[in-house]
Amino acid sequence: MVGIAIRRREQESESEEERLLNLFRNRSALKKEFAKLRNEGIQLQKKLEQQEGVTLRSQQQLEQLEGMLAHPVQAANASVFYQLRGIWNHCHRKLARLSENLLAHQRDREMKLILNQFNAVKKASLNEIDRHQQDVRKEHDEISAKLESLRQQHEVSRGFWNYFKRRGILTQIEIANKSLTVVTTRIDEYLEQKKTKEAESPLDLEGLPVEGCRKINLMLIAVAQELYLHFSKHNVSGLAREASARQVGDMNYGDITACREMNIHIEKCLRRLPSGQELVASARNRVSYLEHCENYRLETDMVPVAGSFAEIPLQVGDDGDVRGQSTAKVNVLADEYWEVYSVLLT
Repeated sequence: MVGIAIRRREQESESEEERLLNLFRNRSALKKEFAKLRNEGIQLQKKLEQQEGVTLRSQQQLEQLEGMLAHPVQAANASVFYQLRGIWNHCHRKLARLSENLLAHQRDREMKLILNQFNAVKKASLNEIDRHQQDVRKEHDEISAKLESLRQQHEVSRGFWNYFKRRGILTQIEIANKSLTVVTTRIDEYLEQKKTKEAESPLDLEGLPVEGCRKINLMLIAVAQELYLHFSKHNVSGLAREASARQVGDMNYGDITACREMNIHIEKCLRRLPSGQELVASARNRVSYLEHCENYRLETDMVPVAGSFAEIPLQVGDDGDVRGQSTAKVNVLADEYWEVYSVLLT
């Protein structure tokens, strides 16, 4: 009885210790979860404060704009301002779409080139395997024919007087069988090589080569220059750049008449703006010119040094030569026209 009581007390003690351990484990897990929730709450509070700040600034801008629109001259200036911003955003979107299209087209070209090269190498390897296979099969047929002839000779060489002849024929048959086994193994190896080669597929294109990226970037820079020249009359390009970096209340484009004239001019420029394909076609000659001027700091760089293109020739020939002396003293890279850096491949 005493032993039973002792064992019961030991069991109760172990059970109590287990409960205490579980309690401490649960307490530690709860503390970790609480700390996690507290950190999430702090982060959410910061985001809420940031959003409240954005909302407040937006409300202030809206009230400022409402006040401007109530004044005829300020309203006319605001109309010009947002038209200029619209030009800036439109040109940036056009460059971004062009960048995506050029990248996809260049990827297709590179992948097609890789596929053609892969298929050519694969075809040459398969032809080489077929040639070896034919040679080995021919050798197999010759050994098989020789083996059949030796067996026939052995069959007809009867009698004790042909004993040594039969032994010689048996030796030749043994050698022929070994050769046939080797040749058969080689045939199987070539069949396996052919199967493996036929199952091969080209590797995926991980990234474009530097030269391909440079070509795309030069085209984007050339199109950015074309866009600048298209909106250069009445300095619309420069005004659009200024509007992209400033607030509507900071700008003044003149009285109502001047603003209306600017509105009409901007509308005409937008109406005459070429499509993406037309811009690419008109920029091809300019790309040839940029290739003569481009300069890179490193061999691995994809974006040329901004100083390479300090000015924009108004007319460029088919071979990239400048026609006439007229140039625009503008660097679309250095001045980041149309946010061109954000669409270049790096």
